[in-house]
Amino acid sequence: MNPLNAIPVFYDARMVADARSYSPSAGKPREVVASWQAMHVPLVFKLFDPATREQLALAHSRDFVNGVLEGRIPNGFDNLSTSVAHALPWTSGAMLAAAREALGNGQVAVAPVAGFHHAHYEQASGYCTFNGLIVAARALLNEGLASRVGIL
Repeated sequence: MNPLNAIPVFYDARMVADARSYSPSAGKPREVVASWQAMHVPLVFKLFDPATREQLALAHSRDFVNGVLEGRIPNGFDNLSTSVAHALPWTSGAMLAAAREALGNGQVAVAPVAGFHHAHYEQASGYCTFNGLIVAARALLNEGLASRVGIL
């Protein structure tokens, strides 16, 4: 496989959590990547950093971010799971890294993450704790990497 034709993927096992929920969302990143690998999709896995609390606070109140990450405020699965709390910066970090990569390569990059769009500024909702789409958009705007962002 020619790495020039491979799709950049931002995946780290730390994105996966046991949400203690009937929703499969917290395990989807692993399942999606395994599916792509079984189909022999040309992938190149890229390293990335988890989103910081400051980056998460671009889309959410600091009290909410700190409370969820410290296990004091329920996550999107309506529990205080430390497994979910540890995974959350990685899922938003993957989205931000993929957005940066797509801007840089002018083509495509993938973050195999689920959720995001139901989260509110100070409250998780619908299995979404943080809105990683808004975190990425606001970070790119703040960094001057984008002047406008569209989310479909």
